[in-house]
Amino acid sequence: MTIDWITVTAQIINFLILVWLLQHFLYQPITNAMQRREEHIAERLEEAEKREQEADQRAQDYREKSERLEQDTEQIQQRAEREADRKKKELLNEAREEVSKTRSNWQTQVRDEKEDFLNNLRHQTTDTVAIVARKALGDLADSALEEQIVQSFIARLQSLDEKSRKSIVKEGEKVTISSAFELDSSVRGKLTRAVHKHLEEHLEVDYRQSPELLCGVELSSGGTSLGWNLANYLEAVDNTMADAFSPVEIEKEEA
Repeated sequence: MTIDWITVTAQIINFLILVWLLQHFLYQPITNAMQRREEHIAERLEEAEKREQEADQRAQDYREKSERLEQDTEQIQQRAEREADRKKKELLNEAREEVSKTRSNWQTQVRDEKEDFLNNLRHQTTDTVAIVARKALGDLADSALEEQIVQSFIARLQSLDEKSRKSIVKEGEKVTISSAFELDSSVRGKLTRAVHKHLEEHLEVDYRQSPELLCGVELSSGGTSLGWNLANYLEAVDNTMADAFSPVEIEKEEA
């Protein structure tokens, strides 16, 4: 069989031309399109990965912000609770102080009013008793009672010890005997003799009438006095009544 090299050559040339045409017009565009597609896909994958990373970052940021917000909220709540407790204690202390102050003022007012009432009652009662007693004793006074009073006074002179006598008698000073009633000369003589006998002889004695003594006799020398009179008893009664009506402190209530 004879090979037609011209035909073979022509077919080879046609094949090469076909390959070039396919390469230029078919394979190359397809390859370029595939490459562009791959690049586009890679870009989209890269963009998707970037978006995923951004989403992860946003999620992380959100979690961190949520944690910070939760911490801040807890801190704010704790501060609010502490402030509320502090304010509550402050208001309670102010209320206690106000109540204590009000109670103290009320107790002081009640105590003052009670003291005023008791003082007035005491003064009125003691004054009334003293007036009635003085009037009654003044009306009852007679010569027999006066004689008994003088005898009681002389008995007191007799019972003095040495120290008491020296405290009454001062050198160079006279003594004065006061009486609620007028003393006649005989009674004065009796009293003078008793003074000379029981205190000191030749002691100068003066006499004066003092109605305020109320049925009594009193000897005074300098700043010292000795005597017996119903005014002292009435004064003791007055003091006893004053003590009975003395203001009583109001006990503070337990808080």
